[in-house]
Amino acid sequence: MVSLWSACGSRKQEQVVVVNETDVDEIPAPVIRVPNEQVPDQPIERLVSNEGTSFRLAFYNLENLFDTIDGSNMDEEYLPNGRRNWNSEKYQNKLQHLAQVIDSIEPHVLGVCEVENRQVLEDLKAQSRWLSLSYAEIVHQESPDKRGIDVAMFYVPSWAYYGAQGVDAQGSTKQPKLNKEFEVIHVSTGNPEKPTRDILAVHLRQWDEKFTVFVNHWPSRSGGEAKSRHLRAMAAKALRDYIDAHQEIKHWAAVGDFNDNPSDSSLRYVLGAGDNTQWAVNLAYEYRQLNPSFGTGKYRGNWDMFDQIILSRSLYHIGPEAPIPSLTVYKKPWLLQQDGKYQGYPLRTFGGKTYLNGYSDHLPVYAEIYLNK
Repeated sequence: MVSLWSACGSRKQEQVVVVNETDVDEIPAPVIRVPNEQVPDQPIERLVSNEGTSFRLAFYNLENLFDTIDGSNMDEEYLPNGRRNWNSEKYQNKLQHLAQVIDSIEPHVLGVCEVENRQVLEDLKAQSRWLSLSYAEIVHQESPDKRGIDVAMFYVPSWAYYGAQGVDAQGSTKQPKLNKEFEVIHVSTGNPEKPTRDILAVHLRQWDEKFTVFVNHWPSRSGGEAKSRHLRAMAAKALRDYIDAHQEIKHWAAVGDFNDNPSDSSLRYVLGAGDNTQWAVNLAYEYRQLNPSFGTGKYRGNWDMFDQIILSRSLYHIGPEAPIPSLTVYKKPWLLQQDGKYQGYPLRTFGGKTYLNGYSDHLPVYAEIYLNK
């Protein structure tokens, strides 16, 4: 496992932005499920120091992760007799591809969206070597979205100290008392016939620090950006109102597919997220300032930066010994189409009606986050 944090001297106070893009390399073939009885009975390596710990926070839009079973949601197109002829082989291919991405990122906390139900999360965990060997926990709540696409979160309990025994920098074991807490924040669309996804709020604790992750999937731009703009503003207001009403939440991160770019009004003015002088620091905003022509999804030849990680100022400015958080867009050649009309676009599962056997129409993002001990 690659070391994610080390003490690096005094933190610079200038508005310095470090932008990362993963290097180009190859990755082994998709990892096949590791049976539970073969999982080593030991916790995953934790990253600790006398001063604190870091963890890798990631978000990935899984693009229509549906099983093949007919549910109560509107899943007709993702059934064996549906228009996409979605079957067990395609479903398993999808799981293998998504697991390949997750295993190469190795996140400690991973927010996801566009999942049909808890079972597809369990299937993905079983397929992923990282999620299986780290004994990742799942946080999921069914959403009111009529298609049934939900937001959810995986987290490594040996990092969060929930349900696992931790080891500090001196090697002594301890068992802090922690509670698993999560809730949903309702997002109104003003039309009960067209509900959208709730925001998932997950509260974790590291030593004495409480840390909340909000997993978002804001309303789409269906019908046009301008026509749907008010819906994302309503989602932004719901999140901001919740945070303002819970002053006890000091450290928080909002991850998700916001269906708006970092400079759009829902994020900049309704939520109040921007550069490191704003109420909240949008790492994607800083990324786009230096990389305006790149993002996480491509539409009509232009990159959008809908997938973002936003931090509270207290988490961004956690301490003088902590590295400045920055966003990484996980861009690998095998995640992109290599030829044809859509060369350079994210390699998705379907292109129109054509089965491409890809990954997702979004690229994942992640950042290294530091907490005090």
